[in-house]
Amino acid sequence: MANLQQLDPDIFTITDLFTLQECDELIAKAEKIGFEAASVRTTSGQKMMTKIRNNDRVVLMDHDLATQLWNRISPMLPILDGVEAKGVDQNLRFYRYVPGQKFNRHRDGSVTNEAGEVSKLSYLVYLNKCDGGETVFRDYIEKDGNREKKILKVEPIPGSALLFRHERWHEGTPVASGKKYALRTDVFYA
Repeated sequence: MANLQQLDPDIFTITDLFTLQECDELIAKAEKIGFEAASVRTTSGQKMMTKIRNNDRVVLMDHDLATQLWNRISPMLPILDGVEAKGVDQNLRFYRYVPGQKFNRHRDGSVTNEAGEVSKLSYLVYLNKCDGGETVFRDYIEKDGNREKKILKVEPIPGSALLFRHERWHEGTPVASGKKYALRTDVFYA
């Protein structure tokens, strides 16, 4: 049974969201479509920036899969900034990382849908096990007049989800061995 855990005010994990069989089927679906080198979204559009990101990606619009992703998490989602979650983006992205591939420290951008709903959370489902490939959040906090680094690492556990506010700085660490597969969308609020 899926279980939501709040790691800090902006970061949540959900265990057992998808079965291993469902994860394998999603990986096969993405591989069948075919991966391409992933670009980076900038204020001036999509750009290839391999020093920041060097993984592969599949982009697809899939209403049925988006509905499934929404239905699995909707009862657990928190109210953010006084508004409720309304759905997930149908623009889905499958990510694949092979050894050495990573996504350096960055923040995710918000998107607005046709209904005027704005995304607030990134929603990532880990689809398999690999060595490395953790999602790492690094923040600095004031403690006793000193600035301390706070590091939070989320291991890619098959079938689990990671949800976090877009404005949180994070990175996908390099995969050491195996391949890392993940499915990504955004959660809309209104």
